[in-house]
Amino acid sequence: MNLIHHPKRYLLDILVGVVLTSMLLSGSVYIYRLNSDARDLQLDSALAMQGQQYSNNEGCVACHTVDGSPGVGPTWLHMWGRSENIGHGRTIVVDEAYIRESLQQPGAKVVENYPNVMPHYFLEEPEINALISYIKALDQPQAQTAR
Repeated sequence: MNLIHHPKRYLLDILVGVVLTSMLLSGSVYIYRLNSDARDLQLDSALAMQGQQYSNNEGCVACHTVDGSPGVGPTWLHMWGRSENIGHGRTIVVDEAYIRESLQQPGAKVVENYPNVMPHYFLEEPEINALISYIKALDQPQAQTAR
């Protein structure tokens, strides 16, 4: 089947792509700025502090807040052990297996009402363990007040 592509259609596709990309980028920058205070939490665990550093360096804080405010992705504050809907009546519990899977296969189980925009991260095992420790630490009461 021979489809004829109209030049105006290409322009429309490009325009929509540019608008959506700029919305995603500006939203991420906005969340990153909102989350700047939370990047300086003092946690009891050296491994969790290392995870915080990875979160900052890898750009996780651009989408995942750590103070409970809304973001492009779910907040990490009190996320550990929480049940999340992933659509079609399915739920998951946020645990080590879920975090690992989300880092290695981001689109496998996306929390409902959030876009599937998380990139695939190529992290080493120590980095993954540190991020998991950080997310776990954000479930502790001192994570809210220690700054």
